[in-house]
Amino acid sequence: MQCPRCKSFNMVYVGKEIYSCQECGHAVRGEVPTLVPHERKLSAYERTKAQVYATGNKWAIENFHATHD
Repeated sequence: MQCPRCKSFNMVYVGKEIYSCQECGHAVRGEVPTLVPHERKLSAYERTKAQVYATGNKWAIENFHATHD
């Protein structure tokens, strides 16, 4: 998925059909580039958490929580 703002392909799934660009922090809902009411940049912690959860690997998720919580 391409970011409508900066045209980067570094979109990460955050949850509930919301994708966020890792370059500019722009958030879009689903495949249609509509703006999400709260537009903010994700922290490094949130980006990493989203990437780990997107894999669906339960051991990676457990490891993430063991090292970050």
